[in-house]
Amino acid sequence: MTKLLDYFLDRITMYRLVLYVLIGLIGVAAILAYVHVLSFSPLALLLSTAFLVVMCWAANSLLAAIFKVPTNVESVYITALILALILDPAKSLADLQLLGWAAVLAMASKYVLSLFNKHLFNPAAIAVVISAFTLGYSASWWVGTASMLPAVLIGGYLLVRKLREERIVGIFLLTSLVTICIVSMVQGLSITKELQQLLVQSPLFFFATIMFTEPLT
Repeated sequence: MTKLLDYFLDRITMYRLVLYVLIGLIGVAAILAYVHVLSFSPLALLLSTAFLVVMCWAANSLLAAIFKVPTNVESVYITALILALILDPAKSLADLQLLGWAAVLAMASKYVLSLFNKHLFNPAAIAVVISAFTLGYSASWWVGTASMLPAVLIGGYLLVRKLREERIVGIFLLTSLVTICIVSMVQGLSITKELQQLLVQSPLFFFATIMFTEPLT
């Protein structure tokens, strides 16, 4: 079974696989939103996703022309889809403006915050950090919910298997578990409850398998 999976994965480029996984997650989320498992409407999700894709593409095209460097369109779409999965879908024009700024910041970080053609930070992650400090607009990381967990685990496993990064992701997850246990004991919190929150109701697996493993960071 593993050989068959590796045979399939080896015939897909890494960026293409990430793109497929993210599109799949958006699709699953749209279905869950349609049946009211998620708190937003599927139309809001799809429109926000399309808006982020357009904004990321436009900002990246402009920056690539300014800096006179080649661009990877798949990478642009990947960043846009990650933003769509961690930022709440827009409910107003003001929300759309905030999504637009997050997209511009993510694309700008690819060119400004880089060293030897390597991103110093994951573009989507640094965009939401800057947005939180400058605009007061924080990421909800809504992809980190129990309803999305099965799809995240399946997609994340495919990516980790493709990159052969099981060891580094395992260390990341183990470190997170140990840290939350230590913090819970120091603060007198229920370790069981905190671990359940971390493993089921947080974006831990999404971050570890999709954002943490990005090869250009």
